[in-house]
Amino acid sequence: GLLLYVKKGYKCQKPLIIYNIFNSNDENNFFNQKLILNVEENSEIDVLVYSINLNSNAIFLNNSNFFLVEKFGLLKLFHLNELGKKDINYNFTQAKVMESANFENFILTYSSSFFKNEIECELKNNHSSGFINGAIFASDNQHHEIKTNINHIGENTKSYQKIKSVLNKNSKAVFQGKIFVDQNAQKTNGYQLSKAILLDENSEFDSKPELEIYADDVKCSHGSTSGSLDENSIFYLMSRGLNEFQAKKLLIKGFLIDTIETITNEDIKKYFL
Repeated sequence: GLLLYVKKGYKCQKPLIIYNIFNSNDENNFFNQKLILNVEENSEIDVLVYSINLNSNAIFLNNSNFFLVEKFGLLKLFHLNELGKKDINYNFTQAKVMESANFENFILTYSSSFFKNEIECELKNNHSSGFINGAIFASDNQHHEIKTNINHIGENTKSYQKIKSVLNKNSKAVFQGKIFVDQNAQKTNGYQLSKAILLDENSEFDSKPELEIYADDVKCSHGSTSGSLDENSIFYLMSRGLNEFQAKKLLIKGFLIDTIETITNEDIKKYFL
């Protein structure tokens, strides 16, 4: 595992990229990894965790992450996997966010037969914030899940979640998101949205948005929609010279683009385009 500190007042000029490269045909294909990162007061860092399996053997990748973002700190975390069709990946993240600090997490998942990303984010002190965005591409019987639990503990805290899924060929995606607001977390602002496009009748999208609120001066909302591509939009694009495949590809890109645009670091954004 890795234990990393970003010292007080230090702002990293370039993103830190952590590569997990699996290229051994060893019989032991179960990997446990831990990442602990402490972003100290008034510090900033962007971290990309990039996992890739280069051999034909299936692996089970079990990741455990703990992040502490101290006062006025900023942590932007990105996950990108290029694993095999038989691989399994479970990723658990705990983040504690202190006063006026910010934690951002972006997830792109399109590989491995089973993927689950579970995030627990605790907004401990006043004016802390947490943002979770992501996209799921699943096909060929893949099963992908994202589960979030945002706990608003301090006052004037803010959270924003947006997950979009595109599913095809008997695949399944699950999004379970919970916003918890403590009785002392007045003036909380929480937002959550999940959307999915199903490209065939055999794919499935399950969504379970939750709100648990014990304060009275809050602004919280959640929503979830799923459906197929609009046939009228496909027809319109085809009437302008595109073939059916190009028309669907353009509509899917338009559906996902606002999640990608949340990535402000151009060096990292190129990995997700």
